[in-house]
Parts: sequence; C-alpha cells; structure tokens
Amino acid sequence: MARQYFADFTADPPLANLTAVVATTETALWGAAQFTPISPNDCRSGKVYRVTAGGIVSTGASGTLIITPRFGLTTGTGVTMGASGAQTVPVSVTNAPWLLDFLCVCRAVGAPGVNSTVVGTGRFTMQGTLATAGSGTVVAFGGTPATVDVSVATGITIGWTLSVAGSCTPQFAFIQPLN
Repeated sequence: MARQYFADFTADPPLANLTAVVATTETALWGAAQFTPISPNDCRSGKVYRVTAGGIVSTGASGTLIITPRFGLTTGTGVTMGASGAQTVPVSVTNAPWLLDFLCVCRAVGAPGVNSTVVGTGRFTMQGTLATAGSGTVVAFGGTPATVDVSVATGITIGWTLSVAGSCTPQFAFIQPLN
C-alpha cells in the first residue's frame, strides 16, 4: 500500500506583529524554531516545504535589499540556499505591504550529520512609492543546493539585509509541508 501524506501547518502563525527588524546587517525576520520549524527526521527525498510570510516595511532612503534563505535555526548557523542579488528599494515608503513566498525541496536524505541535500527558491515583493509607476520591488532568491543535517530539529530562516535605515515588521510567518 502506498504511503499517504497530509499537508498541514507545523506551527501556528503569530497572533500579533513580530519585532521590527531595523539592523543594516543580516537579521532573521522571525524565530525559525517558533514559526518555521522542521522536526528531526521529517525530511525525506522529494518532500516540499513552503514558507509564507508578510508584513509592512518602511524605508527612509533608497538603498539595497538582500534576502537570504537558510536551512537552520539562525542566520549564524543556517546553511545558505542562495542569497539574492542586492536589489534597489524605493526612496521613502511607509508601512508598505510585503509578501514572501519560498519553496524548499529535500533532494536527498543521507545518514545523520551533514549528509542531506536541499534546494529552494522564492520571491519577496513589496509595494513601492504610491502613484510612481515601476517603484515596487521584487527580489528573487535561492537556487543554491545546500548540504544539511535533517536528523536534528531545524527550520527555515529568512535573513533580511537592508543597507539603509528602515524597518521590516513581519505580521505573519508560517511553514507548510506540501506532501
């Protein structure tokens, strides 16, 4: 008999806004252990995870934005799955809505330790300056296979690096296994 898998949320989204990210160095948008966790040994070859998040962003000046997806619980210990290129953000937006969508596929699962492979790609979109055509921002990220350990509790961390003063406030973030 074939296995039957049910897609379900692995963690509930937050019930209130999360802490705004205001640093100009790479910072996790949310705590992966709480909002985008992956249980030990949950990965199998062909398993797909979807991370969805959204919120508001404000910028005081034009600068660059880099989005870095990581397989792991922090920006410091997570293995990168391919940072985006530095994308220019519009000058002075206030509480502009944003949406992030990321798919991660487990390609191969090996023995415990850093012996498994995952890859993922995603996009981040945000509203630009109102009444200014073409000022919205779309950032594609990911695409780099990563060798990881899926035998331990882990998660998907999304790193945010904005080169200028500004803030990014996640209003929700969650992970879903799709199969």
